[in-house]
Amino acid sequence: MLNVGKKRAIERGLGEDPSLVWVEGNAEALNFKDDSMDGYTIAFGIRNVTHIDKALAEAYRVLKRGGRFLCLELSHVDMPIFKEL
Repeated sequence: MLNVGKKRAIERGLGEDPSLVWVEGNAEALNFKDDSMDGYTIAFGIRNVTHIDKALAEAYRVLKRGGRFLCLELSHVDMPIFKEL
């Protein structure tokens, strides 16, 4: 998936953008300093980590005060009223 993201960044003219850092790692033990990130994104990560509490604690640890945590999780919805949304 990182390669797909890199390819799309290049296609959109963002291939040389120094603010984009591509990292593959363990969400439960991030190799970053405390309070070092402005943003943290994870897709399908909550369902795919062994210890959700550790992954969230790591995200909180590396984010600067006021930093953004963005998590993409999709699922099927069984309640008809929410299905329409």
